[in-house]
Amino acid sequence: MTSRATTAPQNRHAVASADIVVFDHVHKAYAARGSAGAVAALHDISLSVRTGSVMGVIGRSGAGKSTLIRLVNGLETPTGGRVLFDGVDVGTLAGGALRQTQRQIGMIFQHFNLLSSRTVFENVALPLEIAGTAKATLAKRVNALLELVGLADKRDRYPSELSGGQKQRVGIARALATEPKLLLSDEATSALDPETTRSILDLLKTVNRELGLTILLITHEMSVVRAIADEVVVLDGGRVAEHGNAYDVFTQPQHAVTRSFFANDAGRQLPDDLRAKLQASAPPGGKAIVRIVFRTASADDAVLSKLARDLGVDVNIISATVDTLAGKPFGWFIASLDGGKQVDDTVAYLARYGVNAEVLGYVA
Repeated sequence: MTSRATTAPQNRHAVASADIVVFDHVHKAYAARGSAGAVAALHDISLSVRTGSVMGVIGRSGAGKSTLIRLVNGLETPTGGRVLFDGVDVGTLAGGALRQTQRQIGMIFQHFNLLSSRTVFENVALPLEIAGTAKATLAKRVNALLELVGLADKRDRYPSELSGGQKQRVGIARALATEPKLLLSDEATSALDPETTRSILDLLKTVNRELGLTILLITHEMSVVRAIADEVVVLDGGRVAEHGNAYDVFTQPQHAVTRSFFANDAGRQLPDDLRAKLQASAPPGGKAIVRIVFRTASADDAVLSKLARDLGVDVNIISATVDTLAGKPFGWFIASLDGGKQVDDTVAYLARYGVNAEVLGYVA
């Protein structure tokens, strides 16, 4: 790699911080069309992104995800509050100082944004050309990046000759060209099939691990966050609904909007025929449908066997998933058991073992 200046532009708003990105009570509003008023996209956002980490930001369309990351690289300016990158208030920068900061922030996009008239090599080289990098240094840097993303043999191809996954690899190589400290990913896998998505996420994990690059990734797919993120932020209506480490958010979601993102996760979803029969209250002689989530050590314990022995509860497992996240075991089960007081006793019993149980409804 070529040497370069890595010190962020200094100004009177610089703040020493161990976090590479800090959102400090950030508010963002846009002028409403045909009105004198404004529409708020973000409300009082306070977050920090640890250097070297991967933070996933998830939310539905209109939650404010794209606005959030556009504030980081200066494409948008906060209406209120501050966004600090490497200790510098990005909103105070302009001209050369802003461009210098933007060179330290790479970005990859959902639809790749490659130039069709340029080859793979030339697309990756573009940021270096703009920065005035010497040709010999540029060629060495681009070739190394193409090796990293597995496209050394495609250097002279054009975007039209590439698959979607290959195009995204070019986009990643281009984003890394200026040796950034931070990589922003804006729905970068949304246009890809599941197998290609996995390969791109594996590449991003490699980039994070081998280059020590911080990644701020936005998506509407919980499976993407689960595969790569150390921390998770859930946005809802421009506000932070939930924020925590990935393991806690996945195994103990606190907010309704977070739980809603698990609706299509294997093991958490109800079979269609069972969902159609679900009732809010227990019918006489009915069964309770319960989601049971195991965490850490409890994932390996015979908790359900203990439950059956101690309380005499007959638990029928409908579906289940056991896996690991960040090296820690976890599992979730959809189960049925007799309704009535037995349900409350079961939930309380499992809680004593650190196992979360949620009653989803009842069936006759």
